[in-house]
Amino acid sequence: MKEFMLLGLRKIKGIRISDFKNKFVDNPIYIYRKELEKLVQEELIEIDSDNVKLTNKGIDLANLVWEEFV
Repeated sequence: MKEFMLLGLRKIKGIRISDFKNKFVDNPIYIYRKELEKLVQEELIEIDSDNVKLTNKGIDLANLVWEEFV
């Protein structure tokens, strides 16, 4: 699951929450709520109805995002 998040967030379009749920059954927003909340507060990622993706700031500081899932 961590690998899915890490590799998915390397893409500009990010990860689809529905794809994660289809693969692992669980909701990534619940599983990684602490990490995702921190990254949203730092304006490194954005979450909408079915996507988690890097913001422009997050693209520049992507290593900080990926460290949360290592």
